[in-house]
Formats: sequence, structure tokens, C-alpha cells
Amino acid sequence: MTVTDIELCERMKRGDIDAYRQIYDRYHSQLYYYALRFLKMPELAEDVIHDVFLKLWEIREQLKPEFGIVGYLYKISRNQVFKLIKKISTEAELRSKVIGIIEEQCIEAEANLQWNEYAQLLGGAIDQLPPQCKKVFNLCRQEGKTYDEAAQILGISKHTVKEHMMTAMKNIKKYFRQNADIVFSLLLIELLK
Repeated sequence: MTVTDIELCERMKRGDIDAYRQIYDRYHSQLYYYALRFLKMPELAEDVIHDVFLKLWEIREQLKPEFGIVGYLYKISRNQVFKLIKKISTEAELRSKVIGIIEEQCIEAEANLQWNEYAQLLGGAIDQLPPQCKKVFNLCRQEGKTYDEAAQILGISKHTVKEHMMTAMKNIKKYFRQNADIVFSLLLIELLK
């Protein structure tokens, strides 16, 4: 049988730590995502939720169980989020830390976007390869096979595998030069080495 919030609130009001833990387990995730919507940084959202539950324990004797616990939790969360935002705006060190985290996230997002562009471009380049070059490239570069293993799988010589790889790399580099801007092409060519 599930214990209601009212029962948990009444027990917590009397100092029952187990009831407090159950409330924490029940609402931590919801409150975390609520705070994250405003703060955009997991570390700060987690700090806020930590403070929320500390505050809840501090005011437990003032709770009115008949009103439920959810309203208290969201009100405390909102207040803690606003308090932290105000603190960020006034403390230079914290502000620079937040700016650093945001810049990191932007750089990471940009890198992911560039990686997706690279993957699409590489996919297009591979699709343009002659069938045997494509097989060799996929075995050696995508699956990590050695030239000997690829030769054995395809029933061709190691020398032929090497020639197909040279042709594939030449064609892929040419495709990159034709289909990507110059800086991006140079980066992609370096990645393929």
C-alpha cells in the first residue's frame, strides 16, 4: 500500500527521517528538472534541490499536512532558484563560473554539430566510392580490420586492399574538397589520417 503525501508529511513533521527520505525519493527528480528549466546547468540545479530539501527539513514543524507537500516543495524550489539567480548576478566569481559552464556547453554543442556534419559528409563520400573500395574502406576504417583481415574476408591480396584504401582515401579527400568549406575540409582530411 502506497503511503500518501499527507501521511508522510505528518510523520516528517514529527521528525521521522524515513518519511523525509520517501518524500525526497518521490519528488527529487521532478524538482531537479523544474530547477534545470530555469538554470540550464545540472550542477546548479542539483545544488538548488539540495537546498530545497534542507529547507524542507528545517521548516517541517510548520507544515500543514492537509495542504500536501507538493506545493511547499515547488514554492521552496522557485524561491531557491530566484535566490541563486540573484546571487549569480551579484557575485563576480560565481558569474564567471556560470559563464564558463555556458561557454563550455556552447562549444560542446558546436562540436557535436560539426561532428554530425562530418559524419554526413563522410557518409556521402563513402557512398560515392566504387563498390570494392567501399567494402575495403568499411572493413578497415569502420570495423577496424587490418589489411590482412580485410584481404582474407574479401578473398583478395593485402596489396590490393592497400591499393583500394589509397583510392578510397584519395576519392574521399576529393569529395571533401568539393563539398565542404576549406577549413572544414582540412580538418576532415586530418581526421582521416
